[in-house]
Amino acid sequence: MNIGAIHVEEDELELYCLGRATSMELAPIERHLLSCPECLSRAQAVLEYIDTLRAALRRLEDEAGK
Repeated sequence: MNIGAIHVEEDELELYCLGRATSMELAPIERHLLSCPECLSRAQAVLEYIDTLRAALRRLEDEAGK
């Protein structure tokens, strides 16, 4: 998270939600999410999007395997 940033940047949020944030990025992002409903809502939306993509990929793999 950039020092002085008001909110978590989109790319950092996506990496966090994908479990790809570095160990140094985790604590500041998590602290911010605990205190910022706007970023928490954005994180939830990213997680829902990731879940939707994963489900679509599973369906495609299942259809390809038939």
